[in-house]
Amino acid sequence: MKISTRTMAIGGIFAALVTLGTMIIRIPTPIPANGYIHIGDSLVYLSGILLGPLLGGIVSAIGSGIADLFGYAVYAPGTTLIKFFDAFMTATVFIMVQKRFKGFSGTIIGYIAGVVVGGAIMVGGYYLYETVIFGSATAIVSVIPNIAQAVGGAVIGLPLLIALGKTKYFTRLNGTLNS
Repeated sequence: MKISTRTMAIGGIFAALVTLGTMIIRIPTPIPANGYIHIGDSLVYLSGILLGPLLGGIVSAIGSGIADLFGYAVYAPGTTLIKFFDAFMTATVFIMVQKRFKGFSGTIIGYIAGVVVGGAIMVGGYYLYETVIFGSATAIVSVIPNIAQAVGGAVIGLPLLIALGKTKYFTRLNGTLNS
């Protein structure tokens, strides 16, 4: 996979945006889980879709992992893996749907299908990670806040995807985006 300097720079910007989106607005979840709800997931979804599964996954893993190092370091290893697969699968499903449904409706259907899969990976991934680290009683407490985080990220990300999808750069970068 050959990556241009411009694409690498956009990837770095997205990694920084994922980090900031995760850190700026933190709504704490119930105390046993010690997590928080944030808007970073909208940027995880967008990174995957706009940069492609592999680069978007890497960017999301880096940005989210860095954010967790500042106050939630115990989550950083799990977050890095979970957010990679979250973005990777969101993008993969989006692309699969885009092959079947063209135009604006394909973008909307692809986005919804992608974030459902990506969100499920995030919720399930954190449940498994927290079960190992804290035990299942604590892990189950964070399922509802994680679902809220996934849904919130999806709602915030859709208008951003539509706006960014109209730019020539992202249309060229990810030829599957037909907004």
